[in-house]
Amino acid sequence: MSKAAFCWNAGLLAFLASHSDPRLLAPKSLGYANYFTTHVAAIFLFTSLIRRAFSLSDAQFFAGFIGLCQALPGLGAFWALRSGWRVPGGIVVAAVIAIAFSFNGLSLAIARYPHFEILIAGSIILFAVALVRRRLIVAAICLVVALATREDAGFDLFAVLAVLIAVNRCYGVPWRAQRPEIAFALVGLLYSSAALVVLSLVATGPSALVRVYLGESLSARPPLSEILGRFAGLPIYRAYLVLPAIVAAIWAIRTRNPYLLVGYVAFLPWGLVHLLAQSDMAGTLSSYYAYPYLIASFWPLLGVLLDRRRGDATGDATGDATGRDTGPLLAFCAMIAVSFAGLARQHNPGQFELPRDFLSPPSLARQADTDRAVAVLARSRPLLGSVLVDGSVVALAPDDFTSRETVMGRGTDRPDTVVYFVRGYESHTARGIAAAAGLNRHYRVPGTSLRIATDHPIVAPVPIAALLVPAAGGD
Repeated sequence: MSKAAFCWNAGLLAFLASHSDPRLLAPKSLGYANYFTTHVAAIFLFTSLIRRAFSLSDAQFFAGFIGLCQALPGLGAFWALRSGWRVPGGIVVAAVIAIAFSFNGLSLAIARYPHFEILIAGSIILFAVALVRRRLIVAAICLVVALATREDAGFDLFAVLAVLIAVNRCYGVPWRAQRPEIAFALVGLLYSSAALVVLSLVATGPSALVRVYLGESLSARPPLSEILGRFAGLPIYRAYLVLPAIVAAIWAIRTRNPYLLVGYVAFLPWGLVHLLAQSDMAGTLSSYYAYPYLIASFWPLLGVLLDRRRGDATGDATGDATGRDTGPLLAFCAMIAVSFAGLARQHNPGQFELPRDFLSPPSLARQADTDRAVAVLARSRPLLGSVLVDGSVVALAPDDFTSRETVMGRGTDRPDTVVYFVRGYESHTARGIAAAAGLNRHYRVPGTSLRIATDHPIVAPVPIAALLVPAAGGD
């Protein structure tokens, strides 16, 4: 744990997932704002109840939660492959393909800046499999999870189901046979519309829709040249999005199966809205902003089944109906394979080196030592003078520091003590502040990457003094 995480958003989300009350208040370091005025994310009320059953730190619990969310798309792929596909090698090969899908290029892009929106993609993928299999109770549960994750999840669901319903109608599927699809689509549309209206009424400042997408004025909107630059950059910087779509399009044309492209067609408006967005991260589909395309890249697994069902119903069965699934399976694997293109160009603010960092996490002992040191540091604040802490430290205890005690929210006063992680995301800034303030006494906590720069000796009765040893300046 030499870097920890960003306080905004990982530290905030870890806190919300662990300590939410019905008001969903943000931690002290972020001003106690009500998160419901930003997003309708009722899922955190549920995770907070689960959190009480585990003896984990907030960071560990959030890591487990995000890990589960990242695994759900793979679980959906496995369920689809075991629900009508005839996979050579059976359950083992299906599991390998599902795991590969869980680690596809877009999943890795999201993992580099962990965010809870991937739960929308995972739950909608599971919803879709349940719907196709007519497990409507399971589908309803997955729908509730998706809608509880964020207020706009219903629009994602509506987009996919609207395109699916349209394709079905083109093939003559009667409205009566599509009643579940129509009902779920309307539920999603009505919920998200109502949630956005409520957000607009309770917002205490510019909403996420305004801040990220619309901008507060026309002058804040990106110029046409920037929009065109974003579009031109997609094949280069977002190859993990573009290449799977190209493979899916070729596959659909060759097999004359429009069901394969339901997801990509459904999220064309999503891509357009993001190209026009005020935020650069959203506008370039960086990190988690492209999460709906996980649904799109998964959809061909269901597209094969849907086309096969249509062929069986009309007597126009394709080759797939005879059990020759090797070709479609290879096409789906090709989609996964090309998604690994351009990984080096992914947005990577945390500088995660994959797969190294995934395979070499900090030991449990180091995690425990770091959590203990941060907790003792928080108790020591009154005896350390004016304290300034970098965002990586705050991320582990966001409710123990005020905004003015953070590097991001600091004022102009000279600090007496500056605390940071060696490779923290604000460590360079923290070192500069310490040097400018003449803080020439340096300490470290053995077994951790925590560093302290101060202008006075830290000795008993300061609680953290028992954990400190002198360190080289600037280490």
